[in-house]
Amino acid sequence: DKIGQMSHSFPTVFGFFLPEYMPDGRPGEATLVAPEAAIMDMPKTVGFLNGMFSLVKYGLSNCNGGFGAFNGCREGIFSRGVGHLAFSMPYNEASDDDQAEAVVSKLSTLLTSGRLSTSNKQVIKSAYIKKLPDANAALRMAQQLILTTPEFHTTNTVKLSGQKREGTTSQQPSAKPYRAIIQI
Repeated sequence: DKIGQMSHSFPTVFGFFLPEYMPDGRPGEATLVAPEAAIMDMPKTVGFLNGMFSLVKYGLSNCNGGFGAFNGCREGIFSRGVGHLAFSMPYNEASDDDQAEAVVSKLSTLLTSGRLSTSNKQVIKSAYIKKLPDANAALRMAQQLILTTPEFHTTNTVKLSGQKREGTTSQQPSAKPYRAIIQI
């Protein structure tokens, strides 16, 4: 149960998401509901990223928190995994920078519908170039970095404001008495 959604393990007849769930913070304060936020906590977010990173590096195996059942933990060696990502892009450009641009543009189109921001593209290109001359390792690094971007996890256009987020204020404790029922 690494990401909170095991098949055939629905917590209610309504599936994984309770339609009335309001998350903490600004969405809840605005009385907005976000049913999908009910199951996303930090351990599940980390579990999802670990599983996706493992898929890129080792194929579908259980290495480093992967989603598979088999163990074959040698990066780039996919023979022990159940399956692997088959995308490849051979090195065929005139320079490292041109190759990095071609790879990141292709991955941006495939994984984010071309919505990858300029700043994220630059970060990924730099990491790709640092992994060269091993083009396969560089491609895996680029795939992993794209998996961490907001553009990969959303279907809308990400608009960066360039401004810092406002700090949160501490909630004052309630003066009402508190009672809890604990079942053992």
